[in-house]
Amino acid sequence: MKKKIAMLLTGILLALGMTACGSKEETSTDMAASATEGGASTEAAMTLQDEILSFVGTELPAIEAERNEAVALFNAYFSENSDRDSDKWMTTLTEQALPKYDSYLSKLNAIPVVHEDVANLKKLYVESADLQRAAIEDVINAIKNVDTSLLEYAQNKVNDSHGKLQEYETKLRDLCKANNINLEGRVTQEAETEATTETTEKATEKATEAAGE
Repeated sequence: MKKKIAMLLTGILLALGMTACGSKEETSTDMAASATEGGASTEAAMTLQDEILSFVGTELPAIEAERNEAVALFNAYFSENSDRDSDKWMTTLTEQALPKYDSYLSKLNAIPVVHEDVANLKKLYVESADLQRAAIEDVINAIKNVDTSLLEYAQNKVNDSHGKLQEYETKLRDLCKANNINLEGRVTQEAETEATTETTEKATEKATEAAGE
C-alpha cells in the first residue's frame, strides 16, 4: 500500500513562478506633469502605481525565500534521484516544509495594502498559497494514514492553486497595462502550469497502471 501511495504522489507538483512588474514607463517628472493636468484622480492613480510596484516588486520578493524552500522540499521527492521513501519524506514535510510555509504565509498576510485593486491581487495570491499549504498537509496525512483518497484532494488543491495564480497573473497584467508599468524578465505562471499539467498527466497514467497491479 505504501508503494501505491508513493506512485500516486508523483503528479502532485507545487508551482514556484509568479510574474512581477518591472519599472514604470513614465518618469517621475512625466507623472508629476500629468498630475498637474489631471488633478486629484491622476494623483490617486500615481499612488496606485507605487503600491503595485511595492507589493509585487518589493514586498513579495522579500518573503519568497521560505516559500521557495518549502516548495523545493516538496517537489524534491519527484526528482529522478529520489529514493521514494514515503515515511522519510513525510518527516521532511512535517518538520521542515510545513513550518517554512507557515512562516511565509504569516508574512504574506501581514503585508499592508491600501488600494482595492492591490487588495484583490493580494487576495488571489493568498488564496493560492493557502491551497498549496493545504495540499502539503493532505499529502502528509495521506502518507501517515495510508489513505490514497487524500491524494486526490491534494491534487485538486494544487490545480486550484494554479488557477488562482493564473487569475493573479491576468489581473496583474491588466493593472500594469492600465497604469503604465512594464512586465519584465519573469517566467509566466501560464508556462509553468502547462509544464506541470503535462507532468501530472503522465504521472496519472503511471499511477493508474500501478494501482491495477
